Amino acid sequence: MMHAMRRAMKSGLACAGLVGLAAAMSAQAAAAQAPNWQTYSYSTDGFSASFPTQPEVQKKNVDTDAGPFELRTYIGTDGAVALIVGVCDYGNATAGKNPDDVLQGAKNGALQNVSAHLLSETKTTLGIYHGLTVEAESDQLHFSLRIYMVGSVLYQTLVVVPLGKPYGDTARFLDSFQLIARTAP
Repeated sequence: MMHAMRRAMKSGLACAGLVGLAAAMSAQAAAAQAPNWQTYSYSTDGFSASFPTQPEVQKKNVDTDAGPFELRTYIGTDGAVALIVGVCDYGNATAGKNPDDVLQGAKNGALQNVSAHLLSETKTTLGIYHGLTVEAESDQLHFSLRIYMVGSVLYQTLVVVPLGKPYGDTARFLDSFQLIARTAP
């Protein structure tokens, strides 16, 4: 069961990483617009975050050894940059699990699935909840990632930029992520 759990956690974040990669690549082809930063709130997923454009919401079912999970991604762009919040509720699959172990599995799966190598990693928190701050790179992209385990929900905030082209608003986006009261869908 522990092996299945690790694969489930890896699959959720890895999927968001792949969505981010695709969004970053398609954003490179889009014409740059002046960003109009606004805070968007999503009470059914329990968060708010500031984006430079209205995020596109995508839903995808991810099949894992621990069963299917729905991954919801909120993707905004700023020129060639993709800004992403991913949300995956693992339900009872994380019951009794150490949140740090779940976060490590998610991080490792994401790096593996986007062929990225770790540059840095630090533990962080969001209020009382465990999290990780990660910097990673692939051959073409740089990833700035914060992931949090909030009960059974894995939240992922991610900025994807072309390699060698830092984004001045990375901290602005990542710092804007806040938990809000969740409402039923």
